[in-house]
Amino acid sequence: MIAKPVIAKPVIAKPVIAKPVIAKPVIAKTGTTKAVPLAEGFGADIQGVDLSQPVSDADRGTIYRTFLDHRVIRLRGQDLAPDNVLDASRILGPDLEAHLFKQFHHPDTPLIIILSNRRDTKTGAEKGLKNGGAFWHHDVSYKPEPAKATMLYAVEVPDEGGDTIFCDMTRAYDELSDDLKDRIAGRTAIHNYGYLKREIFTSGQAEVPPDCRHPVVRTHPETGRKALYINPSYTVRIEGLEEAESDALKQKIFEHCLQEKYLMHYKWQAGDVVAWDNAASMHTATTDKLDPAKYRTLWRTIVSGGPTM
Repeated sequence: MIAKPVIAKPVIAKPVIAKPVIAKPVIAKTGTTKAVPLAEGFGADIQGVDLSQPVSDADRGTIYRTFLDHRVIRLRGQDLAPDNVLDASRILGPDLEAHLFKQFHHPDTPLIIILSNRRDTKTGAEKGLKNGGAFWHHDVSYKPEPAKATMLYAVEVPDEGGDTIFCDMTRAYDELSDDLKDRIAGRTAIHNYGYLKREIFTSGQAEVPPDCRHPVVRTHPETGRKALYINPSYTVRIEGLEEAESDALKQKIFEHCLQEKYLMHYKWQAGDVVAWDNAASMHTATTDKLDPAKYRTLWRTIVSGGPTM
């Protein structure tokens, strides 16, 4: 008997369909410098700039436009001396100001304040402001001319904890109910640095500046966009309302702003430079929850702003 030949069935390979690699859209570009959206949320990552070297006028323009358009910017992988940090800060505005806590000024310049939980190994003295901003606030809203921008340079960061959370106050205003918009239209609020009862004031280490007034809804001086400009830490009351009504209205607005959709949780890496627009965002550190065995040291500058009204 002749055996029938065995005819192997052809193996038909399934086609391999490569998953498309979706590149982040480029939102600004000059030469080799580009800006792309931050993965963490609103804000933009600026790539291709070494802030330890002179920055071209074109790149300075890209950085500034991106700052205005996206409210928070990040430049990663920097290795900076104090002078480099000052030069980078001046891309966002010509005038810088010293913080009133003189004991935490950088030894090379009063225009940099050190934020750190480290202590001197011999004296035990704090090397920086440990919990300088672990509460929701706009920087320097307690002055008649508050900060235009803030820049932080990460010298050392822990592997876990010490994040900064940002709130997009422009989008929060855009999506505020018409009723609340009507209730706050044209109103002003009183801000005071001592409203949050911090030990540095109650112990007499620093003097509380006087009250100042700002609009509840601030129109950005350059973009023309409106943003909410009250915060839980420095805004004492909304003028023209009884205390209970003011407190209730503030609480409604804060509950709206602090919805997760308006927040961006930022995880630091050493060498990060992050700057934000104080007219369009508020923020909080989380250093009050940081393990004291983990160290976090950042250098901060403040870019001076103008009057809000």
